[in-house]
Amino acid sequence: MPGYLPFAGALKLPAYTCDNCGFWQRHFEAPPSCPMCLDARHVVPQDGWRFRTAREAQDAFPCHWQELEPGVWRFWNEPVSGIGPSAYLIQTEAGNMGFEGCPVFSEAALDQIETLGGMQVLSASHPHSYGALVQLQDRFDPELCLPAADFTWSAALQVSWPYDDVLEPLPGLELHRTAGHFDGHAVLFDRARKICFCGDALKFELDPADPRRATTISAHKAFVRGVPLTPKELERYRQVFAQFEFVQTWTPFEAAKNCGQREVLALLDALLASRPHAAPVPLNSLLAQGR
Repeated sequence: MPGYLPFAGALKLPAYTCDNCGFWQRHFEAPPSCPMCLDARHVVPQDGWRFRTAREAQDAFPCHWQELEPGVWRFWNEPVSGIGPSAYLIQTEAGNMGFEGCPVFSEAALDQIETLGGMQVLSASHPHSYGALVQLQDRFDPELCLPAADFTWSAALQVSWPYDDVLEPLPGLELHRTAGHFDGHAVLFDRARKICFCGDALKFELDPADPRRATTISAHKAFVRGVPLTPKELERYRQVFAQFEFVQTWTPFEAAKNCGQREVLALLDALLASRPHAAPVPLNSLLAQGR
């Protein structure tokens, strides 16, 4: 049954966040290492491990929030160490959904979410942007929807709604597994607003004069290491992104209002037409080519 915890003892352990990447673990003491930093998509800290408690992270990393679109809120930390993704809260008539996690939520940020109606459903695109999902689960006890393919990364969490490839946890909000960047990497499509929350499937560079306007777009297996996706991974991306029409594309770091399905499919077609690469591609050149 939803919300049933047959073995919740591990969730009572203290939670610690890695100062190098922001990945949270539950442990009886500061963990000996961080599995996310040891993964091939990341790098280990050059000066050794440092782990912070929630309170220490709250004191070190101020939390901010803003309503970017009506009913869509962004939460982020600045300044921050580690990867530093944003968290999104999406309000609907059927309830609120959280997608992605910022590195740490302040008590004021959690109170703001409470004021906005709390959180009935929670998910994330992949482990790099789990952030402080542990705080959201501890405070609001939402249904946590994560792809079964990334279950091994969720030890600090209680997954209540695992899924394979597609899930609609609230009316109008669709989760689609792309795989690629991670085996369970997924995107969230908001049908009403036509926004695709694309996780790390895509990366943008923004116009300094207009931070909501993307100038380049790229796709990668490992952004830090510059590893491209394979043709089969790109083909799966294309199959997923072709299923729904979106006019905006938001990553955990950027919200590009000028990039939608047409631009994303143009990038994927260009990468599939030659040797795949992870280099940024100017958006205007993609559109000029008529792809």
